[in-house]
Amino acid sequence: MANSNNMLLASAVVVWEWLNEHGRWRPYSPAVSHQIEAAIRSSDPRGGSVVLGQVDSRLSPYIIDLQSMHQFRQDTEIQESATPKTRFA
Repeated sequence: MANSNNMLLASAVVVWEWLNEHGRWRPYSPAVSHQIEAAIRSSDPRGGSVVLGQVDSRLSPYIIDLQSMHQFRQDTEIQESATPKTRFA
């Protein structure tokens, strides 16, 4: 049993998503998801933020606040939820 659990974990991928204005969860690219995960692993336990434009220039106005789990658009001040989902390959 433990061996099959290890295999499931080995094939798990975390995909970060954001909630759009139509109430649908939309995935970030693998590179953006990886950057968010790296920031979580290295950040202060009280939270931090990720500047999405550092990974994808099309997302330059966006920042994710890791404490509130919100995506914040700097130029319009619109906030949307962001969350990780675990997927299995």
